[in-house]
Amino acid sequence: MANEVDHPHDSLFRKVFSDVGEAAGLLRTALPGVLRERMDWTSLKLLDGSFVDENLRQSQTDLLYEVAYGESAEPVWLYVLLEHQSTPDARMSFRMLKYCCRIWDTGVQDGAGLLRPIVPMVFYQGRHGWTHSTQFADLFPEVAREWPWVPRFAHLLLDQTKLKPNEVEGGARGRVAQWLMMAAYGRHVALAMDMAAQLLPQLRQEREIDYLELFVLYVLATQDTAGTDAFDEALRRHGHEQGGMIMSYAQQLLAEGEAKGRAEGERRGQLKTVEGFLRAGVGWDVIEEATGLNESGFKALKERLSAADDVTPDPSR
Repeated sequence: MANEVDHPHDSLFRKVFSDVGEAAGLLRTALPGVLRERMDWTSLKLLDGSFVDENLRQSQTDLLYEVAYGESAEPVWLYVLLEHQSTPDARMSFRMLKYCCRIWDTGVQDGAGLLRPIVPMVFYQGRHGWTHSTQFADLFPEVAREWPWVPRFAHLLLDQTKLKPNEVEGGARGRVAQWLMMAAYGRHVALAMDMAAQLLPQLRQEREIDYLELFVLYVLATQDTAGTDAFDEALRRHGHEQGGMIMSYAQQLLAEGEAKGRAEGERRGQLKTVEGFLRAGVGWDVIEEATGLNESGFKALKERLSAADDVTPDPSR
């Protein structure tokens, strides 16, 4: 839960568009017609990995998909970067080229040793429209842009700041996510929240994700009290059973998070107690009687807490 509050845009984008059905709805809006029509969207799959610079993880998140293209079903990568800094990045084409090179560095080639094609695209959400070129060559002085050793590279751009709510495309969950991101950046707030509230009753618990919880957490993390009240009112207006209960629902989620935190603290305390006994040379028969942990349980708990530490975001970044 803490990660969703600290990095709400990343959490929302990744959870919604990790669903390949929602991803297909978004990607179709970005690709040129010729590419879009030749993709076998039934073959779309999400791949593991992130290629973003470590110091930019707070303002960027990425997803990599694979899809079959054309009659030969050639595998193609579709690389999507969510960019949500307060102002657009003038050097984004350089960053995208770096990220694509990292993907190619994974070593996947076809039978002839050729690199796999990548279609790079930036999904931009912010307070101000995108004003920079998508062409890598435009980062060089004009006199050098046509030099043969300046790479010919460009990325596609989905500039969400130019859209109105009724122009948003994609699946139901994808559209709700985009509308709430619009509202988070102060664009078409009332209409975007209203349209999101109309669809939410369809999105309770699907594919192991409680979408009501996901979207409510996002609103709570990105809106002030007035914005939260407006969303609450929109839910009630459209007959959603959670209407009028957003704040109590938020308190419930907060209480659950605090309870989990207390339980984790107790487990860590138990771990330290066992480690202290071991340093003092106490045997496992005494340790198990005192703490309820035997040797195998101690090792499993230690591995589980260590794994949790590895995935916890660094708040200083």
